[in-house]
Amino acid sequence: MYKAPEIISGSGVVRQLRDLKGRVLVCTMEIPWRLAQESLQWTPDQVHMVADMDKATVEALHETLPPCDVVVGIGGGSCCDSAKYLAWKRGCDMVLVPTIVSVDAPLTNMIAVRVDKTVQYVGDIFPEKLLIDYDLIRKAPPELNRAGACDIASIHTALFDWKLAHDHTGEAYHPDVAHLARQCLDELDRNADEVYRVTDKGIDTIVDLFRREVEFCARIGSSRPEEGAEHLVAYNLEHITRRHFLHGDLVGLGIFTVSRLQENAPEWAADLIRRCGLRYTAPDAAPEEIAQALRTLKTFKDNAGYFYSVVDTEPITEDFIQDTLDALCRS
Repeated sequence: MYKAPEIISGSGVVRQLRDLKGRVLVCTMEIPWRLAQESLQWTPDQVHMVADMDKATVEALHETLPPCDVVVGIGGGSCCDSAKYLAWKRGCDMVLVPTIVSVDAPLTNMIAVRVDKTVQYVGDIFPEKLLIDYDLIRKAPPELNRAGACDIASIHTALFDWKLAHDHTGEAYHPDVAHLARQCLDELDRNADEVYRVTDKGIDTIVDLFRREVEFCARIGSSRPEEGAEHLVAYNLEHITRRHFLHGDLVGLGIFTVSRLQENAPEWAADLIRRCGLRYTAPDAAPEEIAQALRTLKTFKDNAGYFYSVVDTEPITEDFIQDTLDALCRS
């Protein structure tokens, strides 16, 4: 059942960590910890530097880290997910301090781990308290914070795929939830400039839209309202290259590509992700890697057992791939 977190936003709110009672264990990484300490100047009982989110690594944390009363996640998705895993296993209190708003991990109940470079989800714990420190978040490169728009912008293509699956396979579909998702997309559209400039309002917009998206997905027990074939593009590109990318880059690429395959207002979708500042051309991926990810998308989807989508109804031809690459080059 969904549990709404207490969200405290403002400049300098990270300093509230000093008031935590009991034994405090922090899960973080070198850069976010250093940036937090510039204003925090706080010594918890234990600081754990997160190395990776491989399932074996994460499972060992509960056994190897010392006991604690409160676990704090300071950083991006991996730091927050590590803290969530420990709080889930130990049943202790948890406070999350995202230092970037690039993913919705701080607000979800699931924990993303990797098995053979493929994402799997474990656990079931909603965060109780989030500290959204504007000053701390703006210390991150702007493109990392803009990347948070991807899992809201993906509603555009995800809703198309969800309705398609309902019409073709009878998969459960909730028009009321689809309406709520569309409202989130419209809200992002109205505030795209704030998101791009990483203003206080832009940060609040992303966090609130994450909260709303997590709530209605939890209500129906599915991420279908925001996860469609655009995410499959992201997953397959990581699977092929065995490299980690900025999530927003790959989902932005997926939105650009899949909206064209769906013939679903691709110009509007490209304009939205461009105005939000998503690097949808995936600058860290080579054109041939992108082509291969599209060429093998149906096979990847079938082998992994992913959901029904436009990939099941529309062939991805060599002409489509070349046209897409040409359009990306023109962007």
